[in-house]
Amino acid sequence: MKKKSPQLKIKNMRRSLVTFLVLFILSSTSQAQVTNEIRIAKMVKDFNKAIIARDSSVLAEISLDELTYGHSAGHFQDKTTFIKSVLIGPTFFKSIEPEDQTIKINGRHAIVRHVVVANATREGAPVALRFGNVMVFYKKHGKWRLLARQGFKI
Repeated sequence: MKKKSPQLKIKNMRRSLVTFLVLFILSSTSQAQVTNEIRIAKMVKDFNKAIIARDSSVLAEISLDELTYGHSAGHFQDKTTFIKSVLIGPTFFKSIEPEDQTIKINGRHAIVRHVVVANATREGAPVALRFGNVMVFYKKHGKWRLLARQGFKI
């Protein structure tokens, strides 16, 4: 049986080390991606709960000061106006359920897409709602925050 040369052994060790490092980096990256997706999904859930509970402190915490909030009817609100409308109406949500949610993360941005199925009251009358929604989260100072939201008719 022929012995392997020391150079061949070193070459094989280097190849194995490079393979290990590549797999380790890919594994770490995908784990971080999954962790961020879980955080974003929780933020969407917390955001919806805060709308239902009319919790202005949670809405303020989740939203960036630069928030642009677009409604499916076509009007836009800044952060202050959005939170005020959640508190004083005329629409009050009783339930909000996202369907077919996807989360894509690209660097410091996360894009959430889903269909909103909700029950609300508008000026006291019950309303069933179903519309598309896109949310953009931005990671600022290590924390994910809502930068933009756009509802659209489906």
